[in-house]
Amino acid sequence: MLSIISKKYTQALIDSGCDLDEALRILKGIADVIKDKKNADIIVSPFLSKAQKEQFLLNSIRGADTKIQNFFRLIAQLDRILLIPYISNELEKRLLAQKKEYAAVLVGKDELDIKTLERIQDSLAKKLGVKLSIKQELSGIDGIKLSVEDLGIEVSFSKDRFSSDLKNHILKAL
Repeated sequence: MLSIISKKYTQALIDSGCDLDEALRILKGIADVIKDKKNADIIVSPFLSKAQKEQFLLNSIRGADTKIQNFFRLIAQLDRILLIPYISNELEKRLLAQKKEYAAVLVGKDELDIKTLERIQDSLAKKLGVKLSIKQELSGIDGIKLSVEDLGIEVSFSKDRFSSDLKNHILKAL
């Protein structure tokens, strides 16, 4: 639900004609602050008025473009401050998509070395015809999974699934 609402605010920000790179930089900075639970609790506190929350946001973006300031005023007045991390992610995705740059996530049990990551990144980028950056995440699964969410691509190999498929194939052959 929050991602749907954030898409509308992101589109409004894009349509405003402001410097989107500056807006993204500001949004990321505020999103990092909001990710801390203590700061998020303060921001949603019923003891602070909307005017105080708005002033807090405007003080943190001093010197920014007027359109960006107006955007943050609107966010504060409608009490949508906690949407900022979602808006930041959505804006980043859209800016990267315009540049044909995408982010992939590689999930595995063990960390791969940089050369292997670069080879995977280069070969997949060449196949897809886009720029690609891979972020690695560690997980307890015994296998590996690569996904490029924005392109709808997911490739995975699981040791358990391979064993299961091999057993089924052998049983069918008998």
